[in-house]
Amino acid sequence: MNPHPEPALGALLSEHPTDNVRRRTAVVWSLLVGVVGVAAGVPILLATFDRDDTGTGSNVLPGAVLGIGLLGLGFGLNRLVALVRSRGEVYALHQGGIARQRRGERRVFGWADIASVQQRGPRPPLAYALGNDVDLRVRLRGGGRLRITGYTRDAQALARALTRATPAAGE
Repeated sequence: MNPHPEPALGALLSEHPTDNVRRRTAVVWSLLVGVVGVAAGVPILLATFDRDDTGTGSNVLPGAVLGIGLLGLGFGLNRLVALVRSRGEVYALHQGGIARQRRGERRVFGWADIASVQQRGPRPPLAYALGNDVDLRVRLRGGGRLRITGYTRDAQALARALTRATPAAGE
């Protein structure tokens, strides 16, 4: 869906590239926590099965360590997929719409092409470190979506501009 040539969108107001270096750092740390958690949790869990201990709290520690490891792996793999997909991603905000360039492909959308804009929030303090301080989901008419996260440079300003430009699309 590329219904408008980019010059038809008017003057360029700002560009917002995705910070994949920061995303890569989150991927590495998440996978590291995941691997260490699973590597430590599985042996601890197996060792607790050998005991005849019937105490109620006997499997809490191995379960917690293993759970944190699995969460780290899941989050890291999810972010790894996003990292690969967003290679070279740049959002360009124009007077009449938005353009997204990703992996050499440039798609352009006028304000009328946006069906809804939804900001997920509020975000906890740790969200910035994980790139979740901004989670803007833009649904396009005719299908498709754009997702702007905290890994996008100046994502808060871009989210405000999109919400302001498409008040009928806000949810």
